[in-house]
Amino acid sequence: MRSQKCTIVDYGTGNLNSIKRTLDRIGIGCIISSSANDIVNASKIILPGVGHFGKAMSNLNGLNLADVLNEEVLIKQKPVLGICLGMELMAKASEEGNARGLGWLAAGATRFDIGDSDRYKIPHMGWNEISIRKTSRLMEGIEDGSEFYFAHSYHLTLDDPADLLAETEYGTGFPSAIEKNNIFGVQYHPEKSHDVGARLLKNFVEM
Repeated sequence: MRSQKCTIVDYGTGNLNSIKRTLDRIGIGCIISSSANDIVNASKIILPGVGHFGKAMSNLNGLNLADVLNEEVLIKQKPVLGICLGMELMAKASEEGNARGLGWLAAGATRFDIGDSDRYKIPHMGWNEISIRKTSRLMEGIEDGSEFYFAHSYHLTLDDPADLLAETEYGTGFPSAIEKNNIFGVQYHPEKSHDVGARLLKNFVEM
């Protein structure tokens, strides 16, 4: 398998080691780093995240990584994959902490508002299906209706439906994957989703 230079961005939150272990298992070299140089020198960027949106953005800004990411992703058009909170950070803003995001997507991050709280617990945790809405290299070899592992209380609301890659139902439909040019994101955790999750990560790094 061809070696890829991939950087998992460490900004103080996220399942960093779980992602790296999955990539190591399938023979893909990837480093974990908070160094701007490692982001600049990477051919692919993974932006993970678990936790609070406002704190995550504060960490990115405090490490002076937001400007670096903007340069690499928006100007140099480097492929980036946001995972869970990492995808939400690509939005303009979030209700969580009323914080501004990176603004890569015409979108906001909204807390689930589901009337049937007995049936649909928040956070949304566990396995759920995705419905793939368009052809994508990220989804090669992944069947429509595949199940991935979710753990989140917020989800994106997209202003541009063209950015929707996959959708999931949990009391309401929400974007479970997005694609806009070189920008990819998944609300679920591929690193916790067994073989289908490993395939998605492999697809991304080998683009």
